[in-house]
Amino acid sequence: MGKRPFLFILITLSLFAATVASAQRTTIRLSPEARVTLLTCSPGDELYSVFGHSAIRVKDPLLGLDTVFNYGTFDFSDPNFYTNFVRGKLNYVLSVAEYRHFEYDYLMEGRWIWEQELNINPRERQYLFDSLIINRQPENRYYLYDFFFDNCATRIRDIFVEAIDREILFDYQVLEPEKSFRELLMPYLTEKPWARLGINLALGMPADNTATPWDYMFLPDHMMAVFEHARFKSGNDITGFTPGSRVILEGNELPRASFPYAPLWVFLVVLLAVLVISHLDLQSKRLSWWFDRILFGSVGLLGLLITFLWFGTDHQVTVRNLNILWAHPIHLIICFFLSDKRHRILLSYYFGINLVLLVLLIFSWPLLPQSLPWMIMPLVIALIVRSALILRIFSQDSIVTDASLRNPTSS
Repeated sequence: MGKRPFLFILITLSLFAATVASAQRTTIRLSPEARVTLLTCSPGDELYSVFGHSAIRVKDPLLGLDTVFNYGTFDFSDPNFYTNFVRGKLNYVLSVAEYRHFEYDYLMEGRWIWEQELNINPRERQYLFDSLIINRQPENRYYLYDFFFDNCATRIRDIFVEAIDREILFDYQVLEPEKSFRELLMPYLTEKPWARLGINLALGMPADNTATPWDYMFLPDHMMAVFEHARFKSGNDITGFTPGSRVILEGNELPRASFPYAPLWVFLVVLLAVLVISHLDLQSKRLSWWFDRILFGSVGLLGLLITFLWFGTDHQVTVRNLNILWAHPIHLIICFFLSDKRHRILLSYYFGINLVLLVLLIFSWPLLPQSLPWMIMPLVIALIVRSALILRIFSQDSIVTDASLRNPTSS
């Protein structure tokens, strides 16, 4: 009996301490010296960082607070990380870190950081800070990442608009109008030709939709420019959203690509090889099936990836991909029948249809509703050449076979 009151008191004190600690975490009162700023980080050299980054910094010197709220983090320890990443089901996390740790990472990567202080009053700062703390709670901190419509920049844009009760007037004249999502991405990939090609091959028709000025802010650079010229409106009072931007960490210039047209040169070499081998095949009247298996098999594997991104994932921008017109997985199946003369009629129909489709694709290239990468043109021409040669060799075999049937004694 004597232990029960003590146990009851201990449990009560523990619950009280937990309640107080929780309240302290969610009701930190910022001092009048507190400042909220938008951080914009320059693009990095790695593919995951090539489009830049945004974060929110809350600094209160009287409280010793200097914290960064970062919507662009994810958990590598998740056992389903890679599966979810590929399928478009990856959850991103709102993380909180001290500014010095945040800055150190960018210092090590040689990247720039710009800071824009928000011209908001103490009440708005407190409400915005409280909103970030609520979003940081375990039940709220995860969100399903979408590169164009729900990322580290758009989350910040949205919470600024929602948490600050004054109307924000955006001046979109600083943006170059009428750009598609694909066109907005390309300047960041100038020095990464293979990544540029890969992204262009993976993105479908939705990436060619014209982005609205509001949509432009999925890229941190554009969001910084828009907020630089934005204004607050409260009644007849109009003030600037920010007094300006300043550099708080200087970085390095990104390395330039050694071979900016490397994919084009590779495909030109492939086309040259196709022309040489096709000439030799035409002279010998025999097809180099080993080469066709490599060529059409490789393109078929790419088609399989395009098909998977279209139908097997939740990525909204990889659907309706017209690259499937020249790179489709049926090539993989055909590779198993290439040297089997019993399927000559089937192969003739297949490569005849393929030839017509590819020729039409070449002539309709600039008219398509999707922008196909022009660097792959030599590869498409190579497919045309081999398809035409296969049809010609098959037709010659047919003529020889028919002649042999009419003259069975001829040798």
